[in-house]
Amino acid sequence: MKKLFLGSVALVALGLGAPAAFAAERPVPAYAPPPPPPPAYTWSGCYIGASAGTSSGRSQHFTTAGSTVSPSPVPITAGAPITDSFNLSGFIGGGQLGCNWQWGAWVFGIEGDGSATNKSGQGFETVLVPLVPGSASFISETQERWLVTARGRLGLTGLGWWGPNTLLYVTGGGAWAKIDTSEWDSLNSIGFRSHQESNTRSGWTVGGGLEYALGYGWSAKGEFLYVKFDNFTTFTTGPFAGGILAPREVKLEDYIWRA
Repeated sequence: MKKLFLGSVALVALGLGAPAAFAAERPVPAYAPPPPPPPAYTWSGCYIGASAGTSSGRSQHFTTAGSTVSPSPVPITAGAPITDSFNLSGFIGGGQLGCNWQWGAWVFGIEGDGSATNKSGQGFETVLVPLVPGSASFISETQERWLVTARGRLGLTGLGWWGPNTLLYVTGGGAWAKIDTSEWDSLNSIGFRSHQESNTRSGWTVGGGLEYALGYGWSAKGEFLYVKFDNFTTFTTGPFAGGILAPREVKLEDYIWRA
């Protein structure tokens, strides 16, 4: 019995020591460093997109050198306001294309866009009454049909509370638009009279925006643009119906919010 007990103890001791011996012989796996973090987002590359928004503005009409009221040529003092400054508003929508180059946190780019717009505004010619009696019933209108801009962009990304997927930028460049100018008698007091001329005008634009990279090649942005057109002379092509004041100078500026 005593011999049996000692044999059992020996077997148990052998059984407990075997795992330790095997563990001592097992090779320790080599250290594997964690995988490197994914590369930071880069804004370098070219793109194409679409935009839509709202466009408002301000316009005013003035007399200019040689302005007369037809059909009996009545000279009018140059530089006199034909209307007070009046508001324009409408929808704007179109597309854009551009390219970006990123150096560190700075992003440089160029962008061109073209948009259709139905923006328009009207003003009564009440301020002209001292010079042209009866003109209070006449209305002057400015309409914008399309707008094209070509701009540079300068942006900053990856700093502060915004990460590499967010781009804060300023932009500026040239602008071109088709502008229709009209005048008509709202009361038709002495027969219907109206005239309209179209002009393609150039100007400049500045603005800024915020763009966010959504991933898979997509991004979304919102931006504001201020557009100022050079004052231009219109109503230079007749024939002019009775009571139409021509030629005239037109002032126009735009305020555009779009995404």
